[in-house]
Amino acid sequence: MITGDQALTACHVASQVHIISKPALILVPAVKDENFMWVSPDETDTVPYSENQVEALSDSHDLCIGGDSFEMLHRTGSVLQIIPYVKVFARVAPEQKELILTTLKSVGRMTLMCGDGTNDVGALKQAHVGIALLNAMPPTQTGDAASSSSSSDNKAIKQKSNPPNAAESSSKSMPPNRHLSAAENRRLRLKKMMDEMNEKGDGRSAPIVKLGDASMASPFTAKHASISPTLDIIRQGRSTLVTTLQMFKILGLNCLATAYVLSVMYLDGVKLGDMQATISGIFTAIFFLVISHARPLQTLSPDRPHPNIFCAYVFLSLLGQFAMHLVFLISSVNEAAKHMPEECIEPDSDFHPNLVNTVSYMVNMMIQVATFAVNYIGRPFNQGISENRPFRYALFAALAFFVAITSDVFRDLNDWLKLVPLPEGMGVKLLLWAALMFSGCYGWEKLLRWSFPGKMPAWRQRQKRALAAAAVKVKMS
Repeated sequence: MITGDQALTACHVASQVHIISKPALILVPAVKDENFMWVSPDETDTVPYSENQVEALSDSHDLCIGGDSFEMLHRTGSVLQIIPYVKVFARVAPEQKELILTTLKSVGRMTLMCGDGTNDVGALKQAHVGIALLNAMPPTQTGDAASSSSSSDNKAIKQKSNPPNAAESSSKSMPPNRHLSAAENRRLRLKKMMDEMNEKGDGRSAPIVKLGDASMASPFTAKHASISPTLDIIRQGRSTLVTTLQMFKILGLNCLATAYVLSVMYLDGVKLGDMQATISGIFTAIFFLVISHARPLQTLSPDRPHPNIFCAYVFLSLLGQFAMHLVFLISSVNEAAKHMPEECIEPDSDFHPNLVNTVSYMVNMMIQVATFAVNYIGRPFNQGISENRPFRYALFAALAFFVAITSDVFRDLNDWLKLVPLPEGMGVKLLLWAALMFSGCYGWEKLLRWSFPGKMPAWRQRQKRALAAAAVKVKMS
C-alpha cells in the first residue's frame, strides 16, 4: 500500500484489507541520534534498526515506512535493502511514489500499480502494469414505495431550489413565433450537451475521463473504484501466456512430425492424398480452436507460468516427445514395409494408395492428437480437459475416428480416404503402440512440469534481489 495518509491510519486500513497480517512495525527516526528504530503502532514494542536484519525481521512482522524515513534512507543509500520487505508506505509525496516503483523495478520486482488521481501518474508510468481507477458511484438501488416517493419529493425540492438553465430560460424568453437561426440552434444544442455531461450520471454509464486523471498515464482503466480488475488482469495474462506457450509447443511438434512424413518418406514414394491432407488440416484447425476456448480459473494459484518459450523445460519437452513420436513413426512404417512388394516408386510419380501411405497417415494423425492432449495446459491456470467441453468432445471424436479407420469397420470411409486394408493384427498393434506413445509423452511432460515449476525458489529470489541490488549500487557509485 502506498498512500499519503499517516502511518497509523495506513497500518489500520492495511490490516482491515489483509495487506498486513502480522504485527506491524513503523520505521521512525530516533529521538537522540540520527539513526532509525522500528516502533509498533501502539508504541509498546521497539526494535533497533539494522540494515542486515531487515529480512529476518520481515518474517515475524509487517514493515511500514513513512515518507520522511524513506527520504533519509534514500540519501544514505540503504533504501535498496529495505524496499523489497516493506508492506506499507505512508505519508509519501507523488515523486516518492514514482521513486518507490523505480526502486522495486531495480531490484528485480514485477510491479502493478493502481491509482485514482493525478498524484499517481508518475508511479503508474513507472509500473510494469498500471491500472487507473475512476471513482464512479455505484448505481442506486431501487427501494420500496416510500423510498421512491421520497426520491420524487427530493427531485421536486431540487427543481424548486434550482433555477432553470440558460438554454431553457432563453428558449422561454423568445417569442413563440420567432424562428431560431442555425447558429442559435447549434449553440443551444451544445449548451444542452454540456449540461448533460456536467450532471451526475446514474452509475450505469461510463464516467467521463478528464485531463489530468490517472487514466492518461496507465494502459488499463477500471470504470469503478474497486481494485478487483487487478485479479482479472493477472488471470487473463496468465491464461494468455500459457495458451501461447502450448501453441508454440504444439506447432513445433506437429511440424517436426509432418516434416518427417512429407520430406524423409517422400524419398520412398510415400505421399498423402488430397482428401487425407484435407481431413488432417480440418482436425488440426478444430483442435486449435477448441483449446483456445479454455477460460481462466477464478482463483489465483501460487504457481507461476513459465515466462518465455526459450527455456530448458520447453526444449527438453520438445526433444523428448519428438523422440517418442519418431520411434513410433519409424516402427510403424517399418512394420508396414514388411508387407509391401519390393518395387521402386519414383518420388515424382502420382499418388497411389499403398500400405505405407495408410500406416504413415494413421500414425501421423495419432501423433497430432496426442500432441494436443499432452501439451494442453489446464489447471492451475485454465480450465482442465474435463472442464473444457469442446476440447473433450473433439478428443472423443478423434479417438472414435482413429478406431474406425484402424479397425476398418466402415470400408466406405477408408475407400473415400484412399486407405488400403491393413494386414490381420496390425490395426490392434498400431493402437497399442499409440497408447504406449501417448503414455510415454504424458509421463515425460508431467515429469518436466514437476522438475521445472514456474514458481521461483525462495533462495533463487533472494539471490536475484541481491545481485540486482549490487548492480544498482555499482551503477550509482
